[in-house]
Amino acid sequence: MPSHLAKRSVETLLSVLLVMLGVLGLAGRGAAVSAAPAGPPGPDWERIAACESSGRWHINTGNGYHGGLQIDLATWRAYGGDRFAPRADLASRAQQIAVGERIVRDRGLSAWPNCARVTSASDRTAPVDQETAAVAPVPSQRPATRALRSAADPAARTHVVRPGDCLSAVAAHARVPGGTKALYDLNKETLDRGPDHIRPGQRLRLRS
Repeated sequence: MPSHLAKRSVETLLSVLLVMLGVLGLAGRGAAVSAAPAGPPGPDWERIAACESSGRWHINTGNGYHGGLQIDLATWRAYGGDRFAPRADLASRAQQIAVGERIVRDRGLSAWPNCARVTSASDRTAPVDQETAAVAPVPSQRPATRALRSAADPAARTHVVRPGDCLSAVAAHARVPGGTKALYDLNKETLDRGPDHIRPGQRLRLRS
């Protein structure tokens, strides 16, 4: 009889141990799931804006780039910004960041080749409120876009128009004496449809 009781005690103890091990195993798996690493941090939009525009989210200096992140009109439209406002400087900070996030998902930080360097691996994405949920889907056949900074070389005598260029931006970045009007006067024959109709591939004279 005592032997029978001892056998039952051992079986009971084994059952308890198995249950405990099962619970611990589940807990361990749960801990492993909760400890899964998060995705890579996003850019620090406040720091990029501080570099691009001194943190002025509604700036428009007439150089062809608008808002805190200095987004040109073609890029703003290509990434759904016109659903918020005609230009970036007329949109809210949150809306500009929402468009910036779309640009980053498509092209990385190459759109801000200089100011993106101010971000670090510890940066976190700036919070965006619920109004950003209204961003339009990016068109499947959007026009080709360039980096947000014009490639016009201040030392060059000519400039080949790229997608997204506008005459005022080229004049500003190439430091054309006399500005946009002078640049147009130099290229009236090429720009036969007027100063607002420049096409990729056209070569513009920057100096007389």
